[in-house]
Amino acid sequence: MDLSEFKDIFLAEAQEHVETLNTGLLDLEREPQNEEALAKTFRAAHSLKGAAATMGYEDVARLAHALEDRLDALRQGKCQLTSDLADLLFRAVDVLNNLLSDIAANRSTEINVDEWIHMLEQIGKPGEPKEPQSTTKPPVSESDNTSEVKTPTKQEETPEEDTRILPNHTNQPQTIRVNTRHLDALLNVVAELIVSRSHLWRVQETHNLPDLKEALEKHDRLLSELRDAVLQTRMVPVAHIFNRFPRMVRDLLREHGKEAEFIIEGHDIELDRTILERMRDPLTHLLRNAVDHGIEPPEERERAGKPRRGRIWLRAHRERESVVIEVADDGRGLRREDIVRKAVQQGLITPAEAEEMSDAQVFRLICEPGFSTADQVTSVSGRGVGMDVVLREVEALHGSLTIESEPGKGTTFRVRLPLTLAIIQALLVRVGQETYAIPLSQVERTLEVLPESVTEVQKWKVITDEHSHALPLISLADLLEVPEHARTNNHIQYAVVVGEERHRVGLLVDRLVRQEEIVIRPLPAILGSVPGIAGASILGEGQIILILDVTHLLLQV
Repeated sequence: MDLSEFKDIFLAEAQEHVETLNTGLLDLEREPQNEEALAKTFRAAHSLKGAAATMGYEDVARLAHALEDRLDALRQGKCQLTSDLADLLFRAVDVLNNLLSDIAANRSTEINVDEWIHMLEQIGKPGEPKEPQSTTKPPVSESDNTSEVKTPTKQEETPEEDTRILPNHTNQPQTIRVNTRHLDALLNVVAELIVSRSHLWRVQETHNLPDLKEALEKHDRLLSELRDAVLQTRMVPVAHIFNRFPRMVRDLLREHGKEAEFIIEGHDIELDRTILERMRDPLTHLLRNAVDHGIEPPEERERAGKPRRGRIWLRAHRERESVVIEVADDGRGLRREDIVRKAVQQGLITPAEAEEMSDAQVFRLICEPGFSTADQVTSVSGRGVGMDVVLREVEALHGSLTIESEPGKGTTFRVRLPLTLAIIQALLVRVGQETYAIPLSQVERTLEVLPESVTEVQKWKVITDEHSHALPLISLADLLEVPEHARTNNHIQYAVVVGEERHRVGLLVDRLVRQEEIVIRPLPAILGSVPGIAGASILGEGQIILILDVTHLLLQV
């Protein structure tokens, strides 16, 4: 029988078993008597062994069998989970991952599986052998781009998600693996239908045809259901990525002689699979920085009156039409003066400019290419690369990055991401002769602004909102550098309130056009990346408009 057609399915399932092995071993290392974790880990090794044997991947099957035997000895109380044994089990899982990568790439392996099996069999016995040196490839960590088995038909959905997509099958969570290209093509069709719908509504507004209006209202309902169903097939829990990081953090902490509890919150928050996969590397950089730059060595923490054991958080939660992912630590924090000193030395800013910058703007400097406050290069950081990659990738996903920090107390990196890259709800606004789209996920509310309600405080124009809070006003025409002759001098303007907490501002626009569902189109490559512009869209009447990246625009203030 030719089993090659089942290779992709095997690799996807094998990767799930590897992730279960990693999470199970982490649980066991924290709590060696955790029988549930041990049973889960044993089942993963057993299942991987059986699947690999069926497919004829003997090296994977034999190593998984050896791992299963060692876990079985733990189950039966024949041995204890020592630090050395835990390290070897983790390394064996890394080797399994490398073997799977070789299978996915259709290449012969350089790994001497017999030596690893011998290590697992002899661990704890007199004359214990040294770790094999014949494995020329380093064990894969989750921070490595090769750590995930890439297969073109890998399906990200879980049985629970399929239950939501197919509500008539709740008594059978059923999983079907679909080539992701088909999902992308289906989403593109829905996007074109949304543009077409907008055009039809403009026709209806012009001619006021009752029959057309009735048909369009039904069309709207059906298209909304189709859009939601298609988008839902692309949504996966953030746990799909988050669960890969505990092993990486554990290894980094051991490597650097640091102690910290790694806390994950919001496993079940869902995000578009494409966005989530592309966030793996940025989150890897942020977590590595939390270990290397954030968490202090135990002795340093004690001298500062802090617990020896630090804390690192990876959190996700929903805010309106966005998902916010945070990486935080209770370590050293960022020192404004250190960042300013390095930035001035590197010619990024002048001392005069530094005095005018807010803390948020200063902290943002660490995202400049080549910038680093590290005095020496380590295996993790110090080369001035990483944070610029994080910012570039987040902005490519139409997201935003904010940094909050307090010396001695810790740092929080907050990434705000859209739920999907393709279709968003937007507020259309008019500035001069141009129409712009502001994602609704970035809009808190809108206000009417009369000239007599505006006062000046220092360099800011300010109004008092309905809650008696002062709200700074910023002209969107100024931010976009709209020429004077192209501006509209209206008596009444409108403020689109954007930002978060203490950083809220009102963007002054000439007119609020309407709220509309729009399709995001990337800017042509020839334009490159334009600060403050997240993309473009085509309205139903054929008009091309720009989609604003409000967070990036406000950094210019």
